[in-house]
Amino acid sequence: MIWTDCYKELVEIIRSKDGFLASIPDEYSELRERMENTPEIEHIDMWHEQVSFLDEEHPFSSPAVFIEFNTLGIEDEGLLVQRLHTQIDFRLFYETFSDTCEGAEMQEEALSFLDLLTLLGMMLHGKSGKNFGTLRRTHVGREESGGAGNMYRISFECEIMDYTTMELASHADMKDREMKISNGDLPEKTEDEEPLYHL
Repeated sequence: MIWTDCYKELVEIIRSKDGFLASIPDEYSELRERMENTPEIEHIDMWHEQVSFLDEEHPFSSPAVFIEFNTLGIEDEGLLVQRLHTQIDFRLFYETFSDTCEGAEMQEEALSFLDLLTLLGMMLHGKSGKNFGTLRRTHVGREESGGAGNMYRISFECEIMDYTTMELASHADMKDREMKISNGDLPEKTEDEEPLYHL
């Protein structure tokens, strides 16, 4: 549940490009216009090395973003509650036959990949949600894509509070219990019983 909800919330953020661009102040109109010209994300999925197995994988359109979760540390916060120090990786894959070299005919199209990488970082850095704490960008770097296109990974760290086991335990504890209220007699105290407390 926790990972599914987090994934869905992150996909919603990535899909909200127009809303994000509209929030950029007019003083930064040049930046906004440049980001408006970035290609739309065509495919979002969980990462399982799809670009290494393009022949065997289900076909997907690009640009594509693949999301991966990894815990860097786990701390117990109380009864069955844990704080997950989490790294969330976003791999941006862009398959293009355009070249980025100076003088290339489709250079601008090829370089739009870098603007898309910038936009993705802008949309996610400092963002928090219902299911995750504030995202802090910690890494941007190229990754091997098997020669199929450009792929960069942007890594973010955040805290995720996991209450799922606690919620499950509290429901399970009460599941099969019956409560009976009766007006029966109270047991009488006998003289030889020890008191509960000595004063």
